[in-house]
Parts: sequence; structure tokens; C-alpha cells
Amino acid sequence: MRTGSFRMNQLLKKAKTGQFKLPQFQRDFVWNEAQVALLIDSIARNYPIGSLLLLEPSPDIRLSARSIQAAMAELDDLPSEDSGDNNTPEEAQELLILDGQQRLTSIVRVLLNANPSKTYWFDLQELYESFDEERVDWIKKTNGKSKDTTRSNNRWLRADLIHEGEEQKYVIDYFLNHPDLEKDEAMNAIKRVNRIFETIRNYEVPYILLEGQEGVEAICRIFETINSTGTRLSTFDLAVARYYPDLDLRAYYEEAHRIDRTLDAFSVDGERFLQVIVLLEKNAEPSRSEQLKLGKDTIKTRWIQVTKALSRALRWAQKECGLEPRFYVGESQLVALAGVLADLDERNQERFLTEKRDQLVQWFFSNALQSGFRATNYRILMHYQSLKKLVSGEIPNDDMPIVNLDLETLVGLAKSDNRYKAVLALLRRYIPEDFFSGSKIESDNFEIHHIFPRSFGAKKQVDSIANLVPLTRESNQLLSNRNPSDYVHELANKVDIDVANQRLGLALFPIRINPQKEVEPNILSDEMYDAFLRERGTLILQKIKKVVGNRFTDNPQNED
Repeated sequence: MRTGSFRMNQLLKKAKTGQFKLPQFQRDFVWNEAQVALLIDSIARNYPIGSLLLLEPSPDIRLSARSIQAAMAELDDLPSEDSGDNNTPEEAQELLILDGQQRLTSIVRVLLNANPSKTYWFDLQELYESFDEERVDWIKKTNGKSKDTTRSNNRWLRADLIHEGEEQKYVIDYFLNHPDLEKDEAMNAIKRVNRIFETIRNYEVPYILLEGQEGVEAICRIFETINSTGTRLSTFDLAVARYYPDLDLRAYYEEAHRIDRTLDAFSVDGERFLQVIVLLEKNAEPSRSEQLKLGKDTIKTRWIQVTKALSRALRWAQKECGLEPRFYVGESQLVALAGVLADLDERNQERFLTEKRDQLVQWFFSNALQSGFRATNYRILMHYQSLKKLVSGEIPNDDMPIVNLDLETLVGLAKSDNRYKAVLALLRRYIPEDFFSGSKIESDNFEIHHIFPRSFGAKKQVDSIANLVPLTRESNQLLSNRNPSDYVHELANKVDIDVANQRLGLALFPIRINPQKEVEPNILSDEMYDAFLRERGTLILQKIKKVVGNRFTDNPQNED
């Protein structure tokens, strides 16, 4: 990895000679005119605009690329200025833009008059009168490509003239002939505006150059660490650029999401498809390097098979484990399951999922309910090999970790904890009916309801998993911010007491309604909220224990 900076003329020259390229995974230019103007204004004020992140291709990393979205004119001679930086990439070297294409394209479009449909101008009068007011009014644009050097009685100067110092004669001419300026004031105006243009010409854009021999893992890690937008550079992005145009992997991916509602609903990442293919082809950790070693013919041959398997794995987890897009956990397990399913025909897939249902559910939750869980490539391979054993009739106890969860931990789980999402999935699966209406809860009308509303217990652990219950959208809206004691009494008055108690029991409410239609125990009040959380948390723990069986413990000393 090397760092350095480009003087503005160097940058423009490299852009004009086509050295800057966009890997195929990069999105199109999307900045609006206000963002473009703000960037140019920042450069004129010598404000930092962030570094460009560039990749130098190598034999190990060859990515298909395209030109930046700028309508460059025929190559003119641009001054060759030595920045004094011996680390500056060589003139003829192709450089792939990993981060900074919006900034670089904006600079090129303005300072090389390279916008396909517009021309940019610098308003000399505004520069003189209001530049110090931190306004961007001095940057103008007109529709269409113009060859005029000036507009509006020489007040507007075409923006691309300044990179070679060609603007000076126009600046001098405009201010010396200005009817409202004395000579001394005109000379001050000339100096002031020329100083701004000189700042733009001398501006240095920093860059970070990743050298291809550093390897895919290092490049992705560096990208994720310093990328200015926080965007993750995935292995799939690199694969898209690597195989294009012989294989349009992005088109394959988008088509899979278009025709399969499950894949689309769960926003399944393209990398998951490649990971399954690695499992099938190599029985190896589906690392970035292994994914990028896949042949394009292999991907083409396996793609439909893998797409169906991923969808089948997700649909199984949705049905049997209560998984929903809003609490998507167990990705590494589902990639492994998809790998196993892809190796079976449809009949054997159904047989496996049916006959091994209880073991698969136990396996899923015993892994998803682990603290600090991460979907690593090693874990994916371990799950895959364990499930292969299960297919052949063995019991993969080595892939059934102990679930260590006590009442205090459960009640206090943070929403960011994967165990929080896993318990939500478990509640979704094992609470099939809306306790208030009795309707079946479906994925398209399912919502999570706060038993004690935010307004009622605002200073308490209102988001505790023990305070949540699945409901239909209609009931959630109806109950809204009502006190639970209020709507439980309403439930007792609208249905038979035995029916009401059955519904409350299924929803794991730690209360019952007696023949006098009173709630027992009396814990549906603000003062009894902590007691309610403990009682309901205990019922949820019992459900977890029933699902994971002998893999459950609430004793920190009891470890596998």
C-alpha cells in the first residue's frame, strides 16, 4: 500500500488519458448538482475532500472495468507537472477506483468540461463579491455542451479554462472593463479571483494505492476500514468485476432476486451463492480467495441449483424456526444447509427436512443462541460437514453447542445481540396465533407488539425480549399504547374465559383469568413490571429449553 497525492493537473491528465477505471461492481454516477458544486467550492477554498482509494491490478487480481462517466474531448496537451512525490503512480498505469468515483467524476466533469449534457461556468462577479460568504453561487451550469469561452458579457468563464492558466486574460479583460470599478479596485478583483483559481490548480488530491499483490483479503479489509461511505467491498463485488463480461454475475444475481420472493425478502447477499458453490465443488472453507478461484463455467452450471437450494433453506427456516427478514440470524447455518440441499434431489430434500426436522431445529437454535456469534467461513464449513453427517444418519453432536442463558441475561438482552433476534424467531415460530383476535399470524401481516407500551414503561426495560409478543398488524394497531390490564380484561369479556386463557398461554403470558374475570397473578401494572418480566422470561426460557433440549443450561459453570 502506498500513499501520495495528485496535483490537480496530474489528476486531470490521468483522467483524460483514461488511466482511471471503474470496476464493474461500482455504481453509476449519482451525485446531484448541489453535491458537485459543494465539492468544487471546497477545492477552491483548499478544504480537504478525502482520499481516493485506488487499486493497481495484478496478475492475481484482474477485474473487468469501465471508463468513468465523463464525455472527454480529444486529448490535448496538458502540462506535466512533477508533484515532488516519488510515489506517484506511473503515467501509463491503469488505476481502478475503489472509493472516490463520485468526487473524481465531478472534478473531471467540471474542470475538463466533460459533463455529457451540461457546461459549467465560473461567475467572476460572484467570486469577487461573495466568495468570502461561503456560498457556491459562483458555480453555474447551462444545458448542452458549449464551446464558448465566456457567457453573460464575459462575466461567466467556462470552468475548464482554468487548469492551464488560460483564464487570466479573460479575468483581466472583465474587471479592467468593468463599468463600476475604479482601476485600483479592478486590480484587487483580478488578484483576488486569480488567487482562487490558483488554489484550484495547485490543489492536491490525496490517494491511497493498494497494490494487487497484497491479496484479496487485505484489499477488502483496507477498503472496509477507510471507505468514506462505510460501504462494504464484498467478495461478490470483486467476482462481478472479475468475470464480466464473459459472465454477468450481477445480472444472474438480480434475476434470482426478481423471480424468487424469498431471496428478495431476506436480501440474500451474492456472496452466499458463491459460498454454497465452493462447498459443493471443494468441500473447503468458502473464503474470498476460494470464491474468486471458481471458474465461470462452474458458476454457470451450479447457479440455478444453488439459487433453489438457498431459497429452500430460507423457507424451511421461516416455517420451522420462525425466521423473518427483520430478525435474520443463522446465515452461516443456512448457507451450509443450502449446500447440503443442493446436493440432493427434490424428493430427498423433502425427506431429509421432514425426517430430521427436530434435530435440525435443535441444531439451528443451539447455534443461533450463542453469544458473540459470527458467520465465519470456518463455521460455514463446520456446519456443512456436520449436516452431511446428519444426511448419512450420524448425530453431529460436535456442532450442537451448549446454550448458556439465564433469566437475568435473557431479560436484559440488547437488541443488537444475535440472541435477541434468535429468541424473536423462536417466539414467532411457537406463537402461531394472535392472542387478542385468535387469527393465524402470517408473514405478511406479522408485527411485534410491546405488551407494556413504550409510553407506559418508558423508563424501564421496555424493549426487553420478555415484553414482546407476535401479533397481527391489525391487533397491534388496535392495542397500540393501551395498558395490558385494559386489553386483557377486554379479551376476557369478548370470548369464553377458557378460550382467553388458552390464547394467553400459547402467547406465554404468565397470567390467567379467573371465573370472576380477574387477572391472576396481579402483575399487569407499572409497579409490577419487573415481576412481569421475570415471570414471562421464565416461560420463554422453558420454551428455549424444550427446543434445544439437553444443549440448554442456565448455570455458567456448566459448559460443554
